[in-house]
Amino acid sequence: MKRKGSVSSKDVAREAGVSQATVSYILNDVKGVKIRPETRQAVLDAIKKLNYHPNQIARGMKLKRAMSIGIVTDRNVTNFYFMKVLEGIRDGLQERNYSVNLLYNKYDSIEDAEFIKYYNSNRIDGIIFAFASVSDEEMEYMDSMSIPYVIVSTHPSGRGIGEVCTDHLNHIQNVVSYFKSKGVKNIAYAGPVPRSAKDRRLDVFKDALVSHGYDVKDELIVLGTFDNNEVCKAITSMLENSDPKPDAVLAASPRFGMLTVKSCHMLNIKIPHDIRIVAVGSSKFFDLIHPPLSSIELPLYDMGFKAAEMILKNIDEGAVEELSVLASEFIIRESS
Repeated sequence: MKRKGSVSSKDVAREAGVSQATVSYILNDVKGVKIRPETRQAVLDAIKKLNYHPNQIARGMKLKRAMSIGIVTDRNVTNFYFMKVLEGIRDGLQERNYSVNLLYNKYDSIEDAEFIKYYNSNRIDGIIFAFASVSDEEMEYMDSMSIPYVIVSTHPSGRGIGEVCTDHLNHIQNVVSYFKSKGVKNIAYAGPVPRSAKDRRLDVFKDALVSHGYDVKDELIVLGTFDNNEVCKAITSMLENSDPKPDAVLAASPRFGMLTVKSCHMLNIKIPHDIRIVAVGSSKFFDLIHPPLSSIELPLYDMGFKAAEMILKNIDEGAVEELSVLASEFIIRESS
């Protein structure tokens, strides 16, 4: 019996009844080589039967590649958004036998960035920035070095770069329309203070109010910080003291959505009888709170998978797909 890890592509070729070159074509997904479906299946069956795993170091040396992609984020690595996107990236890269490298995003100058050092030392073949701030200067540097990169973000930057984002803000119009269909008179907004001009959540909300015949009322807008207690105080104050009182709230993030639910419970406001709530964004906890929170769900896994496809295409062909906008979904649960 062969020891673990000793199965070679030659063994796979012998088992499948094909040449070793054919096995290589299939493993490397070589373009322009026609492989009959039954031949491809025979090779895949042989790989499974023999439990064959390609030697990635040798394969990378042959292809002159690291067979790894650097992943950079500003988020905590336990953040739900990042983890779901990372799951999609991982699955997309694994189809081509690429691995991921999580890299640090703090540095004094772009030349000292960990992801630049990894690329220059041939430890990664490209970079995916998943919810990470990337300046024009940094992009100009990477472009000058011909470094393949893709950016995953909730909001399109409009900078003509390889970028994956979502159309979730378009659904704010649908949420306001839904509230109106339920007889809602006053819609409040609770969300984080915008950190950049790209964050258009509040502006889109105001536009949606006007387009559906509502007045924009500053007393029904709560902008909060990272302090959950302070956010709860601000929301409860708005719910108690505003005149008129809101009978619906658009929460601009999952955190603000759950804090709005908490604030209503603290004030004995019944959801959705007294007030309807919809959150912008995705969370694994929406079905666990009471009542389950309606939301505009982002296609986080698909965003990661698409980013993997884009970075590999960039590496293989030097082609940059400038912008990919994926569809989000307005999901109605018991809170609205």
